[in-house]
Amino acid sequence: MIILSADIGGTTCKLGVLNKALDILHKWEIPTNTEDNGDRILKNVYDSFVLNAKIKGYDMDDAMGIGLGIPGPIDFSSGEVNGAINLNWKGKINIKEQFKEFTHLPVIVDNDANVATLGEKFKGAGQNEPDVICVTLGTGVGGGIICNNELVHGHNGSGGELGHFKVDFKERFQCNCGHKGCLETVSSATGVVNLAYHYYKELQFQTAIEEPILRKTLQAKMVFDAAKSGDEFATYVIKKVAANLAYALSVFSVVTNPKYIIIGGGVSKAGDFLIQHIENVYQNITFGPAMQNTKIVTATLGNDAGIIGAAGLIKQYIIKEQI
Repeated sequence: MIILSADIGGTTCKLGVLNKALDILHKWEIPTNTEDNGDRILKNVYDSFVLNAKIKGYDMDDAMGIGLGIPGPIDFSSGEVNGAINLNWKGKINIKEQFKEFTHLPVIVDNDANVATLGEKFKGAGQNEPDVICVTLGTGVGGGIICNNELVHGHNGSGGELGHFKVDFKERFQCNCGHKGCLETVSSATGVVNLAYHYYKELQFQTAIEEPILRKTLQAKMVFDAAKSGDEFATYVIKKVAANLAYALSVFSVVTNPKYIIIGGGVSKAGDFLIQHIENVYQNITFGPAMQNTKIVTATLGNDAGIIGAAGLIKQYIIKEQI
């Protein structure tokens, strides 16, 4: 018995064949063809599963289902996505129904950040605990919430959009969602750069990263590297980033009381350095019982989180069991 899964991204689609315990048996990637409004993407994914089955010698009919992670807002009950910019999808598209044109297998679709969260819950840093939050820090901020073993979707699929929680009440930076003040604008890789430019102008620090700031070539990694080397200005910026994250996490903690708060995404490569700055603020502002025995940790699955989590959709909602 196997599970087929796909984590569909704007550049590549990560595909996997997993067993019932969510161990990866095979994994591979195919390019994401976004031409013609992305009309070929789902067929390309299915065809790749069929080809891999022939090469590896397994029967598609042995699969218990196909789980799909999609980079866009998903109505979980219907499998409908309301546009996906990275895939060149416009308007509402029912992914579940389109994919069922290729196969009789059960198909479950969810947002890519949700499936990554489910992957980390089942096989990664979440240690299979029933209450877990994952915050992914990349160019933006994504994430997911698992409460009592269930992903939080909300009535229209917007549950767990952690990056758009308002933390910057000065509303200094524009978010891609159209608002100002979102966590994404002050705690993502973009947010690190936003704050560095802002505080450099406001406070006029002398810093080792002065030249990239003036040349407008600054990257978040430069700020983290400088802070780790003891640069006063870079450390100031990272502490501001961490404080914004800690405030958001303190609110999430009193809402769902997670056992693990998992920090993933490219920015999480800062590791314990970032976690320590977050914890310093988090422990001072969070309601005591809500943070008791809660651990802030970094994600462990890397790029495999998506395919494991997509397979986890089938395990949880079709097979209907926990690991």
